[in-house]
Order: sequence, then structure tokens, then C-alpha cells
Amino acid sequence: MNRFSPAQRFVQSFIGLFVSSLLIGSCQDHPSPTPLAMPADVAHAWIQMHIRLTLSTTGYNSVVSDRSFGYAGITMYEAVLPGIDDGTSLLAQIGGSSVAPGKSADQYYWPESLNAAMASLTRQFFETTSAANMKSIDSLETVYKNKFQAATSPDKLTNAETYGRQVADAIFAWSKTDGGHQAYKNLTDPTYTPPVGPGLWVPTPTAAPILPRWGNNRTFVANSAVSSQPGPPLAYSEDPGSAFYAMANEVYMTSQSLTRTDTTTARFWADTPGNLNVPAHATNILTQLLVTTNQDLFKAAAAYARHGIALSDAAVSTFQTKYTYTLLRPFSYIRTVLKKLTWTPLLPTPPHPEYSAAHAVVSAASAAVLEKLFGSNYRFSDNSYASSYGIRSYTSFQAYAQEAGRSRLLGGIHYGPSISAGLTQGANVGHLVNQLTIK
Repeated sequence: MNRFSPAQRFVQSFIGLFVSSLLIGSCQDHPSPTPLAMPADVAHAWIQMHIRLTLSTTGYNSVVSDRSFGYAGITMYEAVLPGIDDGTSLLAQIGGSSVAPGKSADQYYWPESLNAAMASLTRQFFETTSAANMKSIDSLETVYKNKFQAATSPDKLTNAETYGRQVADAIFAWSKTDGGHQAYKNLTDPTYTPPVGPGLWVPTPTAAPILPRWGNNRTFVANSAVSSQPGPPLAYSEDPGSAFYAMANEVYMTSQSLTRTDTTTARFWADTPGNLNVPAHATNILTQLLVTTNQDLFKAAAAYARHGIALSDAAVSTFQTKYTYTLLRPFSYIRTVLKKLTWTPLLPTPPHPEYSAAHAVVSAASAAVLEKLFGSNYRFSDNSYASSYGIRSYTSFQAYAQEAGRSRLLGGIHYGPSISAGLTQGANVGHLVNQLTIK
């Protein structure tokens, strides 16, 4: 019996058989890939390693992982930046300090710079992961370094490796000051006490509130969390004629008439154990698109940077909203007000307030960036769970975000208006990220 989940098996096969495992994402109208002088496989392999580590490292829930994908993307981009014609430092735009190479760009082999940078950053970000995972990090770095030895001179390889590590160390040092450093060690805060009152969130008895101060973290785009706030949720009411009652009743009535397709949709987007978490799934979609369209190393690094920043800033934005309004979950309202005393949602209720819907926020931010990269009406497919839920196809990135958001209503853990507000909130974050100059 295979002891790995479908998601874990997917990631492992992706790393081992990279291109052949991902020739899935385009529809018939996309052009065939052409050979590249500097392919992006090393970037994709490190992202898949990152995904694998978020699956198997304690404390790397969706929120903490959003942050790590942000720093991973920035590291990739800065590690190859000097090799990009007319490239602009991303760190200079978002408040970090860039690292200047000591030699001319032609004295470096940029794939090895990215390889060394990601190996260094990954070890530091996932310091508490298992010994087996650490060995896998070492192995991946070695595999690519050995591969590159046949492609360039020893001096260029050494220069690139040194520069990549300098970039990673500088970015990791900067990451320590954003408010989220080592959050994976303790997701709860014993100094936080949820407010009490009508309509306010009631934590479940078995799960303490997680990351109540995450909304105070520094964002990559200055003030993106503040400027994307959606305003307050619907006014709380227990009156059967109220809008609040109606939106809670919608969750209940939906749960009573779920089709097989509805259930599959909810579980496809669930970030429960055994599945990819929210940012891992979104990033896996990006990888599929980059592989299908055969983007080169520089384009892939730029894409991972922009997308990772959007995921991270979206998480800060939605958690700022959540712990500002601390709105109660459908679970509490349906049981106490609708008197459905034994009602249980299809998906587990997360240990943080309801409004806004985080999955909608993060997915909409992702979709906004993907639109910038590939176009607003780009048709694509996602095979992240092909073996368990089948391949899902979309006519646009907005369709992907809307389905991901609605999955939370189908799962019984979010109200419809919270999803709608979250989609707008995430799109606003994504639009701010899209204003960054990243080539």
C-alpha cells in the first residue's frame, strides 16, 4: 500500500520526471513550445521541492506557506537578475537591500546562481523539517550543480554559487523583520483573547486561534493590506427576515443539496491534510502554465516572484480583516440560531474568524497575476489532483478564482458575501502587485 497521499506522490513524480509529468495544462489553441537556451527546469524543481516541504513540515499551514512562497520567488528573481537585460531589482522596489555581483554578468552561470540561492534559502526557511527532507534538499542542489558542470566553466559555476548564496542570506536576514519569522514554531498566541459578544467568532474547543496578529505583518508592496481592506461584513442579526440570517441559511440549504460535483469541487480546493495547501495549489498551477508555455529561466523566476508576492500580501490582507471584525463562522450560527444542533460542514472549520474568505482572497490575487502573465481569457487545465479528482479546466483565471472561492460555500465554512468580498479584496492586492516592475 502506498503510504503517500495523491498530492505527495504528484510532487515526488514532478521532481523526478519533470517535464513529462506536466505536459497537461494547455488547450489546443496554445502554441507548441520551442527549445530554450536557458531552460527553467531548475526553478520549477525548487518550487516543487518547496511545495513538498509545505506538505511535510510541521507548522507550514496555508498562511505561513503564503509567506514562504513570496520569499522563494523573490530569491529566484534576485539570484538571476544581473543576467536579465535591463532588469530592475525587485528588492529595491519593496524595501529590501539588493546584492550587487562583483563581476560582469558574463562571468556567472545563472541557473547555478538560482540553484545555490534556493538551496540556501530553503534550508533556512525549513530549518525544522525532517532529516529526510534536508537530505532531499542537499540532493536536489547536487543534482543540478553536477548537471551544470558540463554546461559552463568552473569559475563561472563558483562565481554563481557564491552570488546565489549571498542573495539568499540577504533575503533571509530581511525576512526576519517582517513579523512572520518562525511562525511555524507556534501558530497560536497565548496573549490573544478573542472578543466576546453577539455575532463574534467562537473558536472551536479543540483549536486555539491561529496567527491572530498576522495582519500586522509587513507586506511586500507597501500598504497593500491596508489599501485592499473590504470594509465591514453584513450587520449581525438573528432576525429570520435579516440579510445575515439569509446568508447563513444559504450555507445550510446548500449543504443539504450538494451534488457529487459540488462535493468534488469542495474537496478539490480543500487545503486539508493530504491535499496541497492553498498557496501550494496556486503555485502548482503557475508551474504547469510555465512548463506548458516553455518559459525560460528568467521569465519563470520573474513569474514566481510576482505570484509569490501576491500570495503573501493577500494572506496579510485577509488576516487583517479577519481579526478586525472577528465574525462568527457558519458552524456557530447554524447550530445556535438556526437550531440545527447536529449540523456539520463538509470541510473542517478553520481556527480563525470567518470574514473575509481567505481562499477567495488568495485565489483572486493569484488570478490577477496570472492574467498579467498569460492574458485575461487564457484557457487552461489543472491536473494537481488528476488521480483523485480528475483534470479540471477553466476558460479564464477569473473562473478559477471564482470556483476556488465558491468551494468554501460548498464546504460549509464561509458565507457567500464573505467570498464575494474576498474575491474583490484579492483582486485589489493582485493589481497592486502587478504594478511592480519585474521583467
